[in-house]
Amino acid sequence: MKRLFLLIALLVVLLFIYTFTLAQYISLSFLFDLLPNNVVFYFVIGFLWLLALMIAIRILLKQTYAYKKSHWILIILLNPILGIILYYVFARDFVTRKFHKTRPLIAEKAFLGLEESTNVDYDTRAHGDIFRFINETTGRSIYQDDTFVEILDNGDVFFPRLIEELEKANNYIFMEFYIIKTDNIGKQVLDVLKEKAANGVDVYIIYDHFGSNRHLDRQYMSELKHAGVKIGIFDPQTISIFNSNLNFRNHRKAIVVDGLVGFVGGMNLADEYNHQSPKFGFWRDTHVLIQGNGVTSIQNVFVKDWYYITNQVLDKPMDKTDANDPGLFSVIESGPDFEDGLIRDVYLKMFFKAKKSIRIVTPYLIIEPELMAAIHIAMRSGVKIQLLVPGLSDYAMVGFATRSYYEQLLRMGVEIYEYRNHFVHSKILIVDDEIASVGSVNFDPRSFHLNFEVTTIFTNKAVKTLIESFAHDLEVSNQIVLSEWNKRSIFKRFLQGLLNLFSPIF
Repeated sequence: MKRLFLLIALLVVLLFIYTFTLAQYISLSFLFDLLPNNVVFYFVIGFLWLLALMIAIRILLKQTYAYKKSHWILIILLNPILGIILYYVFARDFVTRKFHKTRPLIAEKAFLGLEESTNVDYDTRAHGDIFRFINETTGRSIYQDDTFVEILDNGDVFFPRLIEELEKANNYIFMEFYIIKTDNIGKQVLDVLKEKAANGVDVYIIYDHFGSNRHLDRQYMSELKHAGVKIGIFDPQTISIFNSNLNFRNHRKAIVVDGLVGFVGGMNLADEYNHQSPKFGFWRDTHVLIQGNGVTSIQNVFVKDWYYITNQVLDKPMDKTDANDPGLFSVIESGPDFEDGLIRDVYLKMFFKAKKSIRIVTPYLIIEPELMAAIHIAMRSGVKIQLLVPGLSDYAMVGFATRSYYEQLLRMGVEIYEYRNHFVHSKILIVDDEIASVGSVNFDPRSFHLNFEVTTIFTNKAVKTLIESFAHDLEVSNQIVLSEWNKRSIFKRFLQGLLNLFSPIF
């Protein structure tokens, strides 16, 4: 039944595009016959074609790879009206040229000055060259033997620990999520913030408009404001020729309490992340709790985002508590505001340095050519690669797009596992069982280039916990075998191939 529904939905979309295109040309032909001497009409048509041509030329002149722009040129030239609409909604560049006037501290990367000055012995530390690359490429500080990392698997562990730390707050709380819902767990956490604000703690919340707006109770949010909670909305989304940021979202999940404790990971503030989804039930996800000097970098990310929204700089003390935990630690952010592709570049560096193994957990898998080449080279170099993805997808089309890469990966020798009958939302990368990343970043172009993201990179004992969790996840997963995968139906092959064609714009 689901397959039939999916097929009907796909046919409806294709028919809509075909009908829109056909109606466009029939209307134009009719009007040309009816008003052969109408100068205004010819001017409008000429303007549309000229605009389509200008957009196509602008795309051609972009210094990027052909696969990132060829589909847009085809859409725009084959159907100028529909192409122009889709381009202005989904493909316009993030506007940074005015940042020197509107957000000068971001334009000048002044917030890197808030990073703590550290002295790291890269040459004698395991994976020190990766952390040197992080520091030199991103400007982010590297913390040595002074930052504690704790793995928080799933919402039933994360949310109680979050509430516990929030209740200890004496000075300030910074919190940002892509999705905030005023549902059961959402109100539990927000009620703590409301109480803290009423008692004099400075509380700041950021949520993404696209991810959260439809899930919020307006009256409840008004009560939060009246209690003293300061709320920042990241880029309110409006479809307009003047709004170029419609396709860019703050996907970060970052929390800091008094500069002493920080949280980063994959979970948003909503019931489904606490195993209360009617559709998914159990929801597999991962967050990290940070203590020690590394919290400074998480706070830096929030302070920058608050400035982006309000043009206000939050001047709060950054704790310098040494957690005395052996290992290296760093926080990396990326986004279209001068941070584009930084996390992806670090991941590529980690791939190329891998000697034994690469383990990846991601809910969405759209592989760019650079990453596919890195996977291919790693496999040829004798590196074992294991990939864990959902067995049950939250978006059917994205699930088909993810599976469109299976055959190529399986032929390389990559081991692919699907979490059995459940959705896995964790974003994890483990290399050589020694260095790992946990954050908000999916393995797809949207996360690497369009979204505002944040992740942690570390080599301390928390990596062992991640490996144990990964091994347990594989026990409740189904391995995809090439011989069996090749038996899938022609319908699935066609749909996966079709969605793979358009996967770069997902």
